[in-house]
Amino acid sequence: MDASPAGLTARFDARVTSGAAAFSLSVELEHERGVLVLFGRSGTGKSLTLRALAGLITPTRGVITVGGRTLYDAEADIDVPPHTRKIGYVPQHQTLFPFLDVEENVAFGLPRAERHRGNSRVAGLLASLGLEKLARARPESLSGGERQRVAVARALAVEPSLLLLDEPLSAIDVEGKRELRATLRETIARVEIPTVLVTHDPADAVSLGDTLVRFERGRTAERGRPRVVLESLLSTDEADRAQTSAQTS
Repeated sequence: MDASPAGLTARFDARVTSGAAAFSLSVELEHERGVLVLFGRSGTGKSLTLRALAGLITPTRGVITVGGRTLYDAEADIDVPPHTRKIGYVPQHQTLFPFLDVEENVAFGLPRAERHRGNSRVAGLLASLGLEKLARARPESLSGGERQRVAVARALAVEPSLLLLDEPLSAIDVEGKRELRATLRETIARVEIPTVLVTHDPADAVSLGDTLVRFERGRTAERGRPRVVLESLLSTDEADRAQTSAQTS
């Protein structure tokens, strides 16, 4: 696997236990730029893969590098702590701080000296994600799509080498999805940060993805262009509907 120094290379196994149950994960990913979609049914290991990349679970063996920097190497005994990996991670159930307003939430991950009002990086993210007028709003007053935009802005504020998005559109209504898909496409293209996005929605995969990796039973089973991979999984009508939804969003 020869990923670009600017991208992601990951080859690892992991095992997660919950009570008497255990789940095994075997992953091979290579991604240089744009959006890599991890696609598959619930319970196939997509979200666990993001957690491993973020350093929230430790693989049993393998290697993870981002931007030419080794974050995990079992043989070399390297396991960089999550907070120093320079990875922007938006979990499926994003957790904004209710006692902070939008601007403060976005700035929270910055060094304390940079969390002041009017920080230019924060202001730019608020503008690019359509949040300028909501800078003083508290999370409870926001829609689901607006909260997700804040979570993405907070992840980008630290200027990460890799952005991880776990089901960013799953809890949003149809109209909100259209708006957020367009915003995510524009923002990711502008910041030029390699992005890994988890979804089980074909329309999201086609609309946002440059490359798709299909997960099956804890393994990376297939890789290719989103439309091509989905056509092998879905009926022609389902694939067409996903394409139409993506084009009209």
